[in-house]
Amino acid sequence: MKQIIKKLSYIFDRKQKMKFVFLGIMIFVGGLLETLSVSALFPVVGVIMDSDSIMENQYVQVFCQMVSISDSRTLIIALLVLMMGIYIIKNSYLLLLVNEQTKFITMSKNQLISRVLREFLNRPYEFYLDADIPTVFRLTDSDIPNVFNMIMALISLVSEGIVFLMLCSVLILSDWKMTAFLVCVFVTLTLLLMKILKPKLGKLGKQNQAIQSRIAKWRIEAIYGIKDVKVLHREAFFADNYESTGVVGATISKRYSVMNSMPRMFIETIFICSILGYLLAYILAGNAFSKLVPILAVFGAAAIRLMPCVNRINTYITEVAYAQSSLDYVYENMNMNEISRMGSKTIEAYNPDVKIALNDKIVLDNIRYAYPNTDTPIFESAHMEVPCGKSVGIMGPSGAGKSTIVDILLGLLKAQQGTITCDGVDVFENYPAWLAQIGYIPQSIYLVDEPIRNNIAFGIADDEIDDDRVWEALEEAQLKTFIQTLPEGLDTAIGDRGVRLSGGQRQRLGIARALYHNPAILVFDEATSALDNETEAAVMEAINSFHGKKTMVIIAHRLNTIEKCDIIYKVDNGQIVETHL
Repeated sequence: MKQIIKKLSYIFDRKQKMKFVFLGIMIFVGGLLETLSVSALFPVVGVIMDSDSIMENQYVQVFCQMVSISDSRTLIIALLVLMMGIYIIKNSYLLLLVNEQTKFITMSKNQLISRVLREFLNRPYEFYLDADIPTVFRLTDSDIPNVFNMIMALISLVSEGIVFLMLCSVLILSDWKMTAFLVCVFVTLTLLLMKILKPKLGKLGKQNQAIQSRIAKWRIEAIYGIKDVKVLHREAFFADNYESTGVVGATISKRYSVMNSMPRMFIETIFICSILGYLLAYILAGNAFSKLVPILAVFGAAAIRLMPCVNRINTYITEVAYAQSSLDYVYENMNMNEISRMGSKTIEAYNPDVKIALNDKIVLDNIRYAYPNTDTPIFESAHMEVPCGKSVGIMGPSGAGKSTIVDILLGLLKAQQGTITCDGVDVFENYPAWLAQIGYIPQSIYLVDEPIRNNIAFGIADDEIDDDRVWEALEEAQLKTFIQTLPEGLDTAIGDRGVRLSGGQRQRLGIARALYHNPAILVFDEATSALDNETEAAVMEAINSFHGKKTMVIIAHRLNTIEKCDIIYKVDNGQIVETHL
């Protein structure tokens, strides 16, 4: 439990912790009201069963004088009305408590998921080169919800624990021997169940984590690769694997549900048998049965609340044990101090004192780079210059590192040695300003199932999109005429990943996206290699129209793609060498 509190304290910010304390106070007050609603049965039962004797009690007489009650009938009516009032107030308060608890859980869950997403988006690009993407999805889709199920269970556990202790305090006044007996039974059962079930549920929680990643894996691979799945007629393969993995997940869920139900049934059986056994022993000892009546009345009322209370305590303990592995994973994969510090910003902070603008040249000097977990460098002491306003082509055999050097230029990959400067300024001194100078067009354009307008002004809120600039970018990409022929124009939806567009249109849309923020530098990473010759020629016409207007870096397999470049580099054997066609 100490480790759980430590990890939750690390994950939550100060405001959430304060809210947690506030909820704790509310829960304590709720426990008092729950206890009051049960303990208030004592005088009511006493007055109803022996009204004449009760009226002779000096404390009752003082109370009657204070509220002007003269007979037992009026006293019973007053107590019944008071009981009604207590239960109305109690349940109204508990409804308010549920509202506050639910609000805290749902809002905090959304905030934490958003923070985790922000943290993952701010991780270096290299992280995604070998990242287990299904597990990343599981973190937000499963692990964090499980953590908040745990938090809800902990809140409820504290609430039920307070009610249990207070109810026991009330019952001690009625019969301390029976109360002590039942408390011993409950504590023993809880410790026994924790000893047996907690390790098994923890193991089950880890198994569920693993299988949820596998389920996500089959779903992601099938949907993202739907074209290949269809063409190769592999629908059955992915569906069968998804189903068989889901069966394992369903089996784990079934085992959890059964194990989670065991404490309730076990405790209920022991509870009833213990009370009946106590009564049996009481009668066999020769005690008068008539004395049991008021005790049974109060214990019967308490049992209605106490037994479910103990059941829920044990259920919440099992839920906490099951979600432990999710909490561990969330804790291990977060840097909350950094995220909290940055707030809604990205980790790469903007430095307004350092200006980056291309007027002379970009220089990659003495670059050494090796991919993570490898010893063989892709580049060793490599050097490349990109003069302002010139077109620079990069060629080389497959696997030589053409795309890698562009990723280094973009700052996505951090060289272990060397510098990247723009007009003599290190680009990492103000990385956001450097990125603002670049328009990037990859081989495969990532398009979302949104209108054309949103795909060009990618990642910009609707009310901030400049339609005039969108049309200008489309015109520069030589796609304006086509968009104007569409009935819905910029509002035309293009389908998931742009399936309603041709290959050439997708590439031109990618060019328009890169041009939207009017960058000084355009980087084409084999942007035409997947196109047929005719389509490539048309797209290259658009690219060549920027010659002399933009600084361009063009990676290509085919020589005709870069034949009009001012400078051509060949990438091979860890070096970048200027060459001629």
